[in-house]
Amino acid sequence: MGIFGRMKDMAAADTHHLLDRMEDPVSMAKYYIRQLEDQIDHARLALRNQLAAEQHYDLLVAQTGQVIEKRIRQAGLAVGRDQDDIAKLAIQEKLHHEKLQQTYLEQREVIRKQTAALQEEIGRLVELHKDLSNKLTFLLARKNAMTALRATSAAVTAGDTGRIVRGFDRMEQKVMRLEAEVSATRAVDQAGFRLADWSEQDEVQAELAKLKAAKQSL
Repeated sequence: MGIFGRMKDMAAADTHHLLDRMEDPVSMAKYYIRQLEDQIDHARLALRNQLAAEQHYDLLVAQTGQVIEKRIRQAGLAVGRDQDDIAKLAIQEKLHHEKLQQTYLEQREVIRKQTAALQEEIGRLVELHKDLSNKLTFLLARKNAMTALRATSAAVTAGDTGRIVRGFDRMEQKVMRLEAEVSATRAVDQAGFRLADWSEQDEVQAELAKLKAAKQSL
């Protein structure tokens, strides 16, 4: 299978359908993303190699072109000097390097097409990675919410909620009774204090009346 065989199969699949059928969709999403990241790394390494090969063929084409130009000059000089044998050798070399250069050009074109296809494939993989990462974030949010709701439901059931509310109602009633008792006690104490004040005033008046009567009898 080619370098992108598995990734093309995965990209062609219905991601939602696959995740819904998995026992743990979050784990499967993470697995897919890890596989995808590995494939992207391999593809980028292959792209670097392709670009290096393309640069190598650029150099071969340029060097061969220089040889061709040199042989053309040599052939021209040889003809001017009536050195036909040398001219023939120069022309032969020129023709050979022209064919060689054509081969290099064709090979470089193949490499360039492969490089373009590789770049396009990497772009698709990066977009797929972004899409799966967004789906993973969404799944994690849903899973965390459901986990929290499940924990809350397990900790406090509907019956527990009613019992807690009734318990608070009883506590409030008890506090209200205590407040009423304290208020009543303070009222009684204050009334007793006022009665004591009146009782002492009566005694004071009685003692004062006795002193006045004793003084008048003198």
